[in-house]
Amino acid sequence: MNQRPLGVTLVAIIAWISGFLQIIGSIFVIIAGLFITWPAIVGWISLIIGIVTLAVGVGLWRGNHTARTIATIVFIANIVLEVLGMFNGESLWSAIGGSILSIIGLILLYTRSARQYFGS
Repeated sequence: MNQRPLGVTLVAIIAWISGFLQIIGSIFVIIAGLFITWPAIVGWISLIIGIVTLAVGVGLWRGNHTARTIATIVFIANIVLEVLGMFNGESLWSAIGGSILSIIGLILLYTRSARQYFGS
């Protein structure tokens, strides 16, 4: 396997940080919601997403093609949601700001060295 490109390393670390923070925040929401309220249910869903995000970060670190596919889907979904948000009153600059990390992540996961690393 090729050496992991810096861009892939950065995306994996960002996924770990994001997943960790999401898990911590979810735990606080679950505890504050007393485990069975609507906010607590959303907290449980967020907890699961945080765990998946951590797993995707590990997969990216190891060069797993499926992890890159999942990360790509999440990045594209985020960009689409930001664009749709413009139709609900969000400003253009807010949509660009909200999409910028996803755009950078996509670019980093599809550079020539990243494609070689993931074997595609």
